[in-house]
Amino acid sequence: MAAIFPTADKSGVTYPQDYSLKSLTLLSASIGPFDLKNSLVELSYFEDIFSNTVTGRLIISEAEGFIEKFHLTGNEYIRVIFTKASDKNMDINILFRVYKISDRMLVGNMQTEGYVLYFCSEELILSEQYKVSKSYPATKISDIIIDITKNYLKVPNTKAVNIEITKGIYDLIVPNFKPFEAINWLSTYARSSSSGVIGADMLFFENKYGFNFKSLQTLFGQNVYRDYNYEPKNVDKKSQSTQQKFYSVISYKFINTVDTLDAINSGQFANQLISIDPLLQRYKVTDFNYSKYFSQSTSLNKYPIVNGAKNRFGDAIYETPQAVIKMSTGNSGQKDIPYIGNKPGSYAHDIFLETYIPNRTAQLSLSNYNKIKLVIDGDPGAAAGVTINFNLLSMTPRKEDKKPDDFYSGKYLISAVKHTIKMDSYLTTLEIVKDSATKQYVTPDNNSTIWQNTVKGIT
Repeated sequence: MAAIFPTADKSGVTYPQDYSLKSLTLLSASIGPFDLKNSLVELSYFEDIFSNTVTGRLIISEAEGFIEKFHLTGNEYIRVIFTKASDKNMDINILFRVYKISDRMLVGNMQTEGYVLYFCSEELILSEQYKVSKSYPATKISDIIIDITKNYLKVPNTKAVNIEITKGIYDLIVPNFKPFEAINWLSTYARSSSSGVIGADMLFFENKYGFNFKSLQTLFGQNVYRDYNYEPKNVDKKSQSTQQKFYSVISYKFINTVDTLDAINSGQFANQLISIDPLLQRYKVTDFNYSKYFSQSTSLNKYPIVNGAKNRFGDAIYETPQAVIKMSTGNSGQKDIPYIGNKPGSYAHDIFLETYIPNRTAQLSLSNYNKIKLVIDGDPGAAAGVTINFNLLSMTPRKEDKKPDDFYSGKYLISAVKHTIKMDSYLTTLEIVKDSATKQYVTPDNNSTIWQNTVKGIT
């Protein structure tokens, strides 16, 4: 069993995959706390900004009949505490609910059983058991979400709830939704009140620090947690710093890079909303233009992820909103009509349809435009919703030392984390995303001979 190893530096870690599993305790009403560390085969722990709660699984191998002995029924708890350093801020310390047992079978000498215990935050179980049916007149969405977490999920004081304040007053009725279903529905309307944040890119997720209701742009603006570097295997490790040794990237894989057709069809760079007001019998057309949006929003890096190349009709990729058209009913401006506005209760607060639909359509897709999977030596400080720098070395042949890739190095957001602990190792898998580039892409000159010959087919 891995433990705190002989001190090599101030963190108390000797080798990159060292760790301390402080607690892996099953809490069962039939027997009380029981240490599972000696039965551990593999512990996996998951966080994701697009998932409301933390989940995980525990692969067990034992010959004492725990399932029968402890009367396991899916109403048990597991306390998981692990770390890599002496700093308590690095600890992952969460109490989970067991909800599933699977893959139970005989292994080895046929006297031993192996199986998988699945666990999740208790709030996920509670969210499936109860419904929210409540009217919220003249209320901020952030206040509604605070009410749901407090009164319908009863999140304990030991778990932080970090809610970013939203702008706009709404008259909403939650129509018998499950708590997380209600929160996710409300998130589509929500607009952050933070300075420099535009659109509607709010997400509700859990990480090691607790529950978070945050704008993607707010997350983009955070200070960088750590620099991760991919170093060739032939680099002299003796010359590396302690951080370089312990937090270097073992491998990487691009999941999303460039997909122009998907970007067009999902409305990432351009989309159009036709909002219809049946009361006033009028409609409004709102176009989303990525170039305009990027110049006003908070991004991870300095430059946009596309250039301004024109097609044969003279339009850039962000100038064709008709590629994705959405229609919806709204109430924008009803209060400004004297006949309606002068009668109290004759209109609802504006739902800002023209803001949240075009922007959210693009923003959630843009946040995943570039996605990379990194495998690193275990780092419990890496959490979903945290920003990092990833220095990917350029593949361009050079005589001098390798430089960072011009476009794919830079600041990223950790969108998902998987910590995997085995008897003799600890690895962390990160999914990192970015919405921007560290260097300006060159826009072709449409009047050049090369461009004319290539795009327009002129010989």
